[in-house]
Amino acid sequence: MKSYFKKISYLFLSLTLLLGACDAEESLNIVTPEAKFVLNSPGISNVFLNFALPSNPAFTISWIDEVTGSTNYTVEMSTDKEFTTPIALGTTNKDNFSMSVVDFNQAITDTGVTSFRDIAIYMRVNAGSVVSNDILFLVTTYPVNAPVITSVADGDAFQLSITNNDLDAITITWDDPIANSTLNIDIDYYLEFAAPNTSFAMPIEGGNVRNMNSIVLTNAQLNNVAIQSGIPVDTSGDLELRVRAVILDAATSSVLERTTLTTSINVTTYLTVLDLSSTWGIVGSAANDWGATPDLPMFTTDTDGVFVAYVNLTDGEWKFRENNDWANNLGSGSAADDVSSGGGNFATTAGSFKITLDLNNNKYTKEVFSLGIVGGAYNNWGATPDFKLEYDQYSDVFRGIVTLIDGEMKFRMNNDWGTNYGDDGADGTLESGSSNIIVSAGIYIATVDLNNLEYTLEPITNVWGLVGGAYNNWGATPDAQFSRDWSRPFDDIWILNDVTLIDGEYKFRANNDWGTNYGDDGNDGTLDNGGANILATAGTYSFMLDFSDPANPTYTIN
Repeated sequence: MKSYFKKISYLFLSLTLLLGACDAEESLNIVTPEAKFVLNSPGISNVFLNFALPSNPAFTISWIDEVTGSTNYTVEMSTDKEFTTPIALGTTNKDNFSMSVVDFNQAITDTGVTSFRDIAIYMRVNAGSVVSNDILFLVTTYPVNAPVITSVADGDAFQLSITNNDLDAITITWDDPIANSTLNIDIDYYLEFAAPNTSFAMPIEGGNVRNMNSIVLTNAQLNNVAIQSGIPVDTSGDLELRVRAVILDAATSSVLERTTLTTSINVTTYLTVLDLSSTWGIVGSAANDWGATPDLPMFTTDTDGVFVAYVNLTDGEWKFRENNDWANNLGSGSAADDVSSGGGNFATTAGSFKITLDLNNNKYTKEVFSLGIVGGAYNNWGATPDFKLEYDQYSDVFRGIVTLIDGEMKFRMNNDWGTNYGDDGADGTLESGSSNIIVSAGIYIATVDLNNLEYTLEPITNVWGLVGGAYNNWGATPDAQFSRDWSRPFDDIWILNDVTLIDGEYKFRANNDWGTNYGDDGNDGTLDNGGANILATAGTYSFMLDFSDPANPTYTIN
């Protein structure tokens, strides 16, 4: 019986297992992974395009293609997620794609975006009609498009005049696509001029600004540029201008430059220096040994027929004469201040004087006159004579090159405190009897305009001299000192007239010191720093040194 029940139990168990196995087989689904065509998520989503590394990869993307079996993929980008206007960046037969910094930057620029930081760029890959998912980069680009000059157009004309010398003549403004961006970079803008059709081979800089979009030039500044470009004085001529935008990558010293289109303007120039010369002069034993050298010059004034001279006379006699000739000379008349044709000689004691000749009334005046610098910065407030400024006939001002020490100074007349000038506001305006002017040690071009009571102190580095066995036994006595040529205010030209040399050699040096000295290695008129001595034959000579082009200084001898 027990055996029977066991058999029945085994039967039911087998049947149960059989039925269970059938149910399991009917409900089991084996899932195969879906084939995909998908861009891998990039390691970085923020891309900074550095102009200093143009050939570096801007990005690298890769994808998985288990769908198309294609060997030709096109990578596209768009500025919107819908890919309204997709832009093809390139094609490849691989499963990855890279693009250089410069090419990616240009592609984004070509979309017309006006911002530069965090530009949303969507990317996808297509293979025929099958398109991958998209990924997002936030890209910071750099500017490619050049600024555009907005204030001046081709053919604009500018009539300049000395009357408006210090007034604004031209304002150059420009629009730069990067100007209003949030990029934290400095942009230097350079305004450049050049003669027409020279391709700016030798540009003349008119000014520069940082992170601004305009430069203003006065009549004097634009006139100077025009004359440097080759337009003669008192003449109209064409001048080309452009603006260069420069960004410097300090880490790599790389420079990104963008340059505006060239604009051509017409400029009418004017004489940069006054012509106050006259035919009249002063002759005499007190002036020039009765004509042994040219007469001391007299200059025109604001009044026709009235002439003035600023002269140093010795004890002796003198007269007025015209054209360095006795055919027309004026001496003393019936009254003390009269002049008459062929009249007697005037007597004088030594001194510095201002002499005025009035041909309208046949009168003259002679007064003690000198303008100098006094102070702790120069002569211990008058312990020695003041530094005397000389009259500059080309600008109607008084000038001099003076070496000062740290301290204070003033200007005064005739080495006397009766008339003295300081500067209360430290603004370049002179006030009678006012505050001392504080200066630092250095060499200065001091200029005083007595017409407008204004002054300037322009620091310079070098005052040039002639030294050598042919002159001062190589510095046993002071060098022969050059003077600036005030007739050419925009050039760095120095002149030395009528210096007597003996047979020997010489050089030119700065500040009576060998630290900076020039000779001539090729005997070709070009100055060479530390160059060979220059041979001299005994005689009297005049020299001109031209440092207007610091890279190519020259000298001439007459």
